[in-house]
Amino acid sequence: MTWGQLRFQLQTGAPGVPADLLDEFLNTTYEAVLEATDWQGLKYHCAVQTLAAYQSATDTVTLTVGQTGVTGLGTNWGSSQSGLKFYRPGDTPTYVFTQTGATTATLDRPYEGNGIDAAGTVYLGAAYVLMQNVYALPSDVRTVVSVLDPMTGFPLQPFSQDRLDQSAGPRTLVQDPVSYAITDDSGESGGAVVHQIEFFPPPVHARAMSVEYVHAALAFDGASTQTSPLPFVSTGVLLDGARAKVARHLAGSAEAPAAAAGYSVQANSYEALFQLGLRRMLLLEHSQKRLKATMRMADRFVRHRMARAARGRNNNWGPGMGGPN
Repeated sequence: MTWGQLRFQLQTGAPGVPADLLDEFLNTTYEAVLEATDWQGLKYHCAVQTLAAYQSATDTVTLTVGQTGVTGLGTNWGSSQSGLKFYRPGDTPTYVFTQTGATTATLDRPYEGNGIDAAGTVYLGAAYVLMQNVYALPSDVRTVVSVLDPMTGFPLQPFSQDRLDQSAGPRTLVQDPVSYAITDDSGESGGAVVHQIEFFPPPVHARAMSVEYVHAALAFDGASTQTSPLPFVSTGVLLDGARAKVARHLAGSAEAPAAAAGYSVQANSYEALFQLGLRRMLLLEHSQKRLKATMRMADRFVRHRMARAARGRNNNWGPGMGGPN
């Protein structure tokens, strides 16, 4: 059932209630359902593709302290490298690189050298690194649950951006990432919306990082009448919850005491139906989680296997044979 159909269903029993108020009742009920538990239907996955860092080999650059220009020797820079982070090994700061030609580029601010060099100091034939450590996330990300290393399958260590800044310091050593932090580049006023993720250390290889996240469900804006609530959300539960709110609104605005009392009875009845339907959704959710749970033997029952396998190999019991268990 679409949002437009849900609103129409409400209108049939809501005489004189404005459409925007009906939309508010639908949205507040929708929010209450989504906040009721950690729904599996809100768990989404995506792959964040990292870029391989470029570490110069035979090509070099010339840098001048106090100037933004970069001159390459043996370079063949392309426009795709614009926006990458640039640094000279041994330096602390990183810069945003903008390609202007095959052997020319600019930095986002004047080159600082080692921090104590006088303006005009020239670094001739210097090695350099181009890398990317911050990547975009899907626009529907609400919170990140986990990030897995594609090579080991183990989760990366999460940090807040402040904690990562305090712990990691300069991002001038490219390796396989072991941690990440969420950065917020959004200008939305309706709460923090996550849009970017930083990997640390900056990735040295091009790999697809598996990200599990909580989906940010969009509310009904009154115009997108052909869209629908998320599939796992019962439309009957939404209608019962919204009808309870409609009945309370009508009870509060009714002039006749008898009419107000009648609407109050309706509100209590619909609220009871809403709570019953929500409990059924929660029971179904929890039963599905139990079904998905996998059995795992305790470590004390399996920790002997590697030792026995090693003894079998040492006693030449043949490849793949671990001896008697």
